[in-house]
Parts: sequence; structure tokens; C-alpha cells
Amino acid sequence: MRPIHFERYIKEVAQKTARIGRVAALLAILSILMFYLLDLYDLQLKNTIAWRGIGLMGALVFLIGRYFNKSANFVISIYAVMLSSFILMMNGIAFQIYTSVSSTPKQVFAVTVGCMTVWLVIAMIASGARKYMVYSGMVLMVGLALFLLADRAQSFGYIFSIYLTAFFAIIVMRNQEKQEREKATFVYQLEEREEKIARQRQELQNANENLVSFNYAITHDLKGPLRLAQSFTQLLERRLCSGELDEESKNEFFGHIKGSHAKIHQIIEDLLLLSRIGKNGLAPSSVQLEPMARSIWEEQTAGRKEDTPGLSFNSLGCIQADAKLLWHLLSNLISNAIKYSQHVADPNVEIGSYREEGGQTVLYVRDNGAGFDMQFAEELGKPFKRLHSTQQFEGTGIGLAIVRQVVNLHQGRFWAEGAEGQGATFYCAFPDKII
Repeated sequence: MRPIHFERYIKEVAQKTARIGRVAALLAILSILMFYLLDLYDLQLKNTIAWRGIGLMGALVFLIGRYFNKSANFVISIYAVMLSSFILMMNGIAFQIYTSVSSTPKQVFAVTVGCMTVWLVIAMIASGARKYMVYSGMVLMVGLALFLLADRAQSFGYIFSIYLTAFFAIIVMRNQEKQEREKATFVYQLEEREEKIARQRQELQNANENLVSFNYAITHDLKGPLRLAQSFTQLLERRLCSGELDEESKNEFFGHIKGSHAKIHQIIEDLLLLSRIGKNGLAPSSVQLEPMARSIWEEQTAGRKEDTPGLSFNSLGCIQADAKLLWHLLSNLISNAIKYSQHVADPNVEIGSYREEGGQTVLYVRDNGAGFDMQFAEELGKPFKRLHSTQQFEGTGIGLAIVRQVVNLHQGRFWAEGAEGQGATFYCAFPDKII
């Protein structure tokens, strides 16, 4: 069993053991007190209070101890201590009866049945303590045998019945422990395969969506600037042939043509970058967020003066991620925050993180810029899907697609919140462990 599986197995077994143990301890306390009174009245069995006190103490140790330490191994250990105390209690009473010359056949029969019953019950309720009980049971039974032989015990037929039952219970617990582990390993491996299939299905779906987006980019985004460049080239050719073109018009035509070519080049570069993201696999490490964010911010705002937004950090610590891919993610989020807040009076960008239940770190970038309508939130992160026109804000719409792909590769979550004219916040949740 792999370490990660073993850790999960122990936690699940401990939870089950705690539930069973609570009921078993309460029933054991009631049973010990009730049988003490019955044995005292019916069998005239005296001087057993010390042995029964051991069983009561074991039950109380479990009930009280699990509130002070709730770790999985501790719960299983004190449960094994409780069950062992029951065996020690019955062994002590059996030793007292089998070595006493005044013991009656009724007492011998009763204690034999009691010992056998305790072993059978323990075999049924041992749960997570089975492994401990196998060794503890063997040690206790060997100890009883030595004491019985030393004191020349009587009624070896009854004693043999107890040992036969104990042997049977130990074998059953050993096999149950082995079967439970094998079953858990099979279930965990099956769940991993299902998760892998689900991830592959999601990756295939993302690939199909990207393929559709690429097709859209080729037929629409590339076609537009290409057609524009072609039109200006034809117009330039006609003007040159007719001699109607002055120097100013010539520069204007060449400017439009170069702008269209630059747009085509940018779209192709973005397509190539998106296709390369994650192709070399992940190399997760502990990444300090603030130094990376500061470096990207300085790079993005270099050369800007008056229109540089204000920057604030909030609880930026470490995150488990591929440093190169995380750089692409932060670079695009920060670039968008700067771009979409450039038209507001007092632009401000906040970069922060916080811990989420379930072992995830959420990284977010917030701005007070143009924002977006939440009814289009599902469109965010799809390649070449833009919520603002190119006349308002430049870009190809590929940045958030890169962000979403990086988050998907880390098996995380990407979402956004915003309102038109009130800014936007983009969230990326990264799990602590990547399977």
C-alpha cells in the first residue's frame, strides 16, 4: 500500500473504530457491572473485583482518552488497549477459578464460556485494532498458559476450549486485517483510475474547445487583419500605378499594412504559446508569490509614469506550483488588471492569497477597472473570447485561456467575479498535492 493510501486508510479506519469503540465501551461497562452482580449472586464468585476493575479502567481510558488526542493512530491504539484489558480481565478471573481447589464445576463452566464469548466478540468488533490484537492476544494467552502451568491448574479440557477459541479469533482478525487492506488498496486505485479518466475526459473536452477556438481564430481573427492587409496592398498597388500617391498617403498605407501583419503575428504567437503550455509536464515546487509578483509588476509597468495603477499585496506566501507556468499565469492576470483599469480616475490593483478548506491556496488579482457582466462569466478563459471590443482594449483574448489552462494542469479551479464599471477579481485555486 502506497504511503498516501496508507495515511487515508488509517484515517478512515480510525473514524470507524471511534464509532464502534464508543458503543463497545459503554456496553462493556454495563456488562461488567451486571455480570459482577450476577456472578456474585448466582455463582458465589467472590474476589474478582480487581480483575473486573481492569476491564472498567480500559473502557474508561478509551472514552476519556480519545477526547484528549484525536489522531488516528492514538484512537486505534487506545481501542486496542481497551480490548486487551477485557482479555486480561477474563484471563485473570479464569486463572483464579482454574487454580482454586474450591472452584465448582458451575464456576469453571461459566468462566470458560465467558472467556470464549469475549474472544468471539472481540474478533467481531476489533476493527482498526485487529493488527494490535493479534499480537496482544498471543502475548496474553501465552502469559496465562505460563501462570496456569506454574500453579498446576485443573480442568484442562475447559482451558483447551478457551485456547482453541482464542486461536480461531486471532486467525480471523489477521485475515480480516489483510482483506481490509487489500480491499482499501483496490478501492483507492480504482478511484485514482476514475479520477485519471475524468481528468483525461476534461483534457479532451478542453482540447476540443481549443480546437474550436483555433478554428475560429483562423477563420475570423486571422482572416480580418489578413483581408485588411490585402485590401490596403491592392489599393497601394493601384495608387502607385496611377501615380496618385503622395508620401503621406504612402506612409499611411504602409502603417495599416504593418499593423495588420503585426496583429496576425501576435495571434500566431499566442496560438503557439497556448499550444505549448504544459507540454513538458509539471515541475511543482514551493514558489514565493510576492517576489514573483513584484518582478512581473515592474516588468509590466516599466516606462509607464502617470497612469501606473497603485499596487497592494495581501497575505502573499508560498504556493505549490510549476514556477514557469505560474509566471505565465500571474503575468497575464497582472497585465489584464493594468490594461482594464487604465481608464479609471484612481486605478488600483491588489494581489493576494488565502487558504481554503480542503487543502487549497487561492491566488487572486483584483482591479477597480472596467469589470464585466457576470452573465458572461462562463466565457472567461475560452481562447479568443473577448468581453470588450478591440477599440476599447487591445489584445487577442488569449491571456485568460492561458490562465485557465495553467490552473487545469495543476488540477485547480479558475473563476472570476465582477460588475461592469466596478472592477473584477480573478481567482485561481491550487491544491497542495497534485496527483
